[in-house]
Amino acid sequence: MRQEFIPLVNKGGGAGIQVTAYTQTLSDIQARIGSASKAGQVVGNFNNLIVLRVRETATAELLTKQLPQVEIRSRQVSSGVTDTPGGINSFTSNTREQVVCRTVPLLETSALIQLPKGQAFALLEGGQLWKIRLPLPVPDKHCPLFATSTGAAHR
Repeated sequence: MRQEFIPLVNKGGGAGIQVTAYTQTLSDIQARIGSASKAGQVVGNFNNLIVLRVRETATAELLTKQLPQVEIRSRQVSSGVTDTPGGINSFTSNTREQVVCRTVPLLETSALIQLPKGQAFALLEGGQLWKIRLPLPVPDKHCPLFATSTGAAHR
C-alpha cells in the first residue's frame, strides 16, 4: 500500500472497481502510508468494515467509534428500617424501587479485543452492526502437515 492506493479506494467505486483490503492493525496502514490522516482517508473510503479479534485499541475503535450510544435501564431497590424503643410505632420499614437510566456505548472496545477465534463484528449494508462467526477448518488427522509425534493434530 502506497500513496497511489488513496485515489484508488476514493474513486474506484464510481469506476466499478471493488477493493478488498486486509490489515492487522491501523498502525500498519499509518506506517505504510506515512501519515495518520492519510490512513484515515484510506479507511474512510471503504463501505464495509469487518473486525476480527485485535490487540490494538485504535484498530478496535475503527468500529466502536462509529456505533451509537444506547440507554440502559436498571432497577435500583433500597430498603430501610427504624427501630424506636417504646410507643405504638416502635418499628417502621420502607422499601423503595426506582428505574435508573444511563448511557453506554453499544459495543465496548474490549469486546473486540476479547473475541474468540473465528468470530467478528462487522459494519455492513450502510453501517448495520452484525456479529458473525466464520467456520474454522478442522485439521485432517491423516494429513502429515498437521500430525504431531503424538498423533494429535495442531489447531
